[in-house]
Amino acid sequence: MAGFQPAITINEAMQRIKNNEYLLPAFQREYVWKPQQIEELFDSLMRGYPISSMLFWQVKDESKTAWKFYRFLEYYRERYHTHNDYFNTSSHKDFYAVLDGQQRLTSLYLALFGHYDIHRSHHKWENDDKNFKICDFYFNLTQSKKPENENVEYEFLWLDKVETKEQDIYIDKYQQKWFKCKSIYNIADINEIMEISENSNLQKEERKRLSEFHTLIFNTKDRSKINFYLEEEKNPDKAVNIFIRINSNGESLDYSDILFSIAIANWNKIDARTEINNLVDKINENFKISKDLILKGFLYLFHQNIKFQINSFDKNFIEFIETKWEDIKNAFIETFKLLRSFGFEAKTLSSNNAVLPILYFIYHKNLTNNIVESVGCQENRELIKKWLLRVIIFKPFGGSGDTVLTNMRKAFIKEFKQNEVFFDREIELFPLQEIEKEAKYNQKIDDDFLKDNVLVHRKSSSEAFAVLALLYPNLDYKNNDFDKDHLHPESAYVKYEKIYKEKNEGYWNFQVYDSLLNLQMLDKNENKSKKDKPLKQWVDENCKDDRKAFLEKHLIPDVDLSLENFNEFLEARERLMIDKLKEKLNLY
Repeated sequence: MAGFQPAITINEAMQRIKNNEYLLPAFQREYVWKPQQIEELFDSLMRGYPISSMLFWQVKDESKTAWKFYRFLEYYRERYHTHNDYFNTSSHKDFYAVLDGQQRLTSLYLALFGHYDIHRSHHKWENDDKNFKICDFYFNLTQSKKPENENVEYEFLWLDKVETKEQDIYIDKYQQKWFKCKSIYNIADINEIMEISENSNLQKEERKRLSEFHTLIFNTKDRSKINFYLEEEKNPDKAVNIFIRINSNGESLDYSDILFSIAIANWNKIDARTEINNLVDKINENFKISKDLILKGFLYLFHQNIKFQINSFDKNFIEFIETKWEDIKNAFIETFKLLRSFGFEAKTLSSNNAVLPILYFIYHKNLTNNIVESVGCQENRELIKKWLLRVIIFKPFGGSGDTVLTNMRKAFIKEFKQNEVFFDREIELFPLQEIEKEAKYNQKIDDDFLKDNVLVHRKSSSEAFAVLALLYPNLDYKNNDFDKDHLHPESAYVKYEKIYKEKNEGYWNFQVYDSLLNLQMLDKNENKSKKDKPLKQWVDENCKDDRKAFLEKHLIPDVDLSLENFNEFLEARERLMIDKLKEKLNLY
């Protein structure tokens, strides 16, 4: 009968997870809890605090194939093992879908049956065991030392297997005894607790804490049991509506999570969650996007309204997207491949919104197989790159990204309708100027704009890359054989400061020294040979017989290039860059 059910023990819930009696529906988000949250969950349980009721949906008959369902995680590894495995329920016995409580149940299951892999500081982000601490969950039986987390009364920690050697009872450097939580399943009753206590020389208080933990898992006090509400309605749409209702007011699940849940729930033949996750993972080999951009891409390509709204992702629209999925996926991949050929990566692509007009053009012009390599697409590549560099410099999106994106789409079609017409005129070349005019950020670039908004950017900024890529267009960006480089070496700043202090003259702070006024883009090999050489020495050694041409190539003013003359150099370089940028940015 639907309604609140009799509470069950933690062990009962864990066994149901092991037996695939509890599964996760496709519209559930993935696991996101951090180690400390799990530690505090167990502390709450030990203290008898309520951990909120959970919500299950009984799945039977035709509901088993209404969506795809997934198993609980058996271990978690930051970045690399975060996706739940698909579970085919077509011939599975009746089961329960977890609508609310996944984070808590997964945390319990990882602690009692799995492991949590934490990235080692200063190690590479590669999916290799040596880069992670593979941790078991331990309970501090002694607790003679104050816990690092002041919020807990019972200390639990994820401890590296290398440190603990996977011992059931691990003794740390403070002589505290830690019990490996998954070993609780090796203890049948109080007699075995006594035996372990004797073998491990547990003191009375340590034995008491171990007994309390055993009770927590197998015979919990009523106030700490797993409480849940059961929904038995067969209609899958009701389950979605319940899920939305219980999550839409909380801070832990945002609006786009709900939209993603609805979107993937309505795919019939394709495992949407896996497909979209795999696409995001592939793009994120070089960039940093989320599933939100994929959802926004669906709307931007095919929907009249690009705002995130639940009614936009109705069943008909999502079924249509499913039929187009392979083409959409390939267009996304090629779009980001194109951006990579321009030299962009996560650190330099400051606006993922800027991807969407490019995606629209590539997809609807059927350029997916040609845009990156075809000679016939060379002019389009140059226009797209120029537009993208300008977008990053001008920053048109601000706080009204949807409005700006909608206006940008008007460069392709003035009145978008959900049909097969995606251009209202013959468009062969990427409409750079039309997009800027529709989005109303085309403007006359003057000295003040460049001084106040452009040349102030520092080396690490995405805007600095865009400006330098615009000023140095002939480097090998496709193979990423380029470096941002200080003209006067970064290491020389302290010397510059000292020189000008001794001369009793004003000097620029490091923010200015590190800005575009003292930056250039160099071929990677050329930069290796330059290293930390003083600018004057590097120019003298490399300009050969044509100093003027060398200086022009590297946008270096023809002034005294010694560090003692840095202030005059900076003023001359500013004038040189302003003139060049006005030439590059003033298209109208």
